[in-house]
Formats: sequence, C-alpha cells, structure tokens
Amino acid sequence: MKTSLLATALLFASGSLSAADAAPAAPAKVAPKYQEGSCCDKATKRGDKCNHPCCVKAAKVAKVCDHCNEPVKK
Repeated sequence: MKTSLLATALLFASGSLSAADAAPAAPAKVAPKYQEGSCCDKATKRGDKCNHPCCVKAAKVAKVCDHCNEPVKK
C-alpha cells in the first residue's frame, strides 16, 4: 500500500514538473514607452536618457513627458 502511494506521488510530481517545462505563451506586445521620433525615443536608441528639463522632471516621478511624447488620441 505504501509503495503504491509513493509511486503515485512520484508520478504526479514528475508530471507536474514536465508541465512546468513547457514553453510559455508568447508575451503580449507592449506599447512603446515613447512616441516614435521623440527626443526621449532618440535618446533611448542612443543608450542615453533625455536631458530636456521637462523629460527629466517627468522621469523623477516615473512618468513620460506628455509634451514631448503626446498621448495617442482616440
């Protein structure tokens, strides 16, 4: 009886592990943080941070400058 319970537990554990090894689903596409062609976009592509005062101020509060990166209008 103990061996059958142990065998069942091992089979369950190995099945659970192999299911966890399956490839994850493709992540959803994330909207770009900056508007294409903006000063922030150009700086990011260069590997820098934008030095415009409005962009620096927005970055301090973990936001993106709305003046340089206008929100998409619906």
